[in-house]
Amino acid sequence: MDIKDLLIFKTLAQQKNITKTAEQLNYVQSNVTARIKKLEETLGTKLFYRHPRGVSLTSKGRILLKKAEQILLLINETEKMIQDDDEPNGSLSLGTNETTAATRLPQLLVTYNKQYPKVELSLRVALTHELIADVLDYKLDGAFVLGPIHDQQLQAIPVFQEELVIVSKSTALTEWRTRNVLTRPCCPYKGKLDQWLETQGYRPDHIIEFGTLESIIHCVQAGLGIAIIPKSLVLKQLAEKDITIHSLPEPNQMIDLFFIYRKDTYLDKAYLAFLEFLQT
Repeated sequence: MDIKDLLIFKTLAQQKNITKTAEQLNYVQSNVTARIKKLEETLGTKLFYRHPRGVSLTSKGRILLKKAEQILLLINETEKMIQDDDEPNGSLSLGTNETTAATRLPQLLVTYNKQYPKVELSLRVALTHELIADVLDYKLDGAFVLGPIHDQQLQAIPVFQEELVIVSKSTALTEWRTRNVLTRPCCPYKGKLDQWLETQGYRPDHIIEFGTLESIIHCVQAGLGIAIIPKSLVLKQLAEKDITIHSLPEPNQMIDLFFIYRKDTYLDKAYLAFLEFLQT
């Protein structure tokens, strides 16, 4: 069983499409097809179902995927251990939510990159539940996510506290022309807003979901409804947006941000240097 075959197999299992797999790995499609066919012949079992939409794993394929991920991770960590020297180098794949990417991370990443230019950084912006899943699946080395964190496989380091505020078009919340609440899918802030609304005796007529916080702010400005947003983000928009900030009372005001990584992650010099940055 060839390591390259396992990498092709894992990529195809994730992409579920031969064309996309070939593009990602910079292979021709016929090479991907041939390597997968050879792997199936070597193992004596079918690994994928072929259908018009692409491919999907068989039951044996799902078993191999779990083992392939473990093997490829072990190879990657072994390479890091062998190549690790006094000067941080290599790569760090990080994840973050939209707010942290816009307000907290730019200066931190710039400073880290200047001090350790040999470390290749990559950043994925996604929702908290997606980032946690990616860290658990070894797709990210670590991620900035909103707490609390309950998974015992994860190490969680508290790094920031975000103050949450309500934003509206009018200066007084009692003057809403609509009772729409604007939010994102699976928004971790919404629970805080729900608690506050209950104390005020408000029941929103509609929950409207948007893809980005930027689009939410624009719709608040237009008077579509209210939203709960980190204050650090909305202050950047306030100078050019006709919106009003309303403070939330405790205990709904603050939310904790953590940096998470798997407890079984090998912490090379680049990773340890990054963790030091977070705690200084």
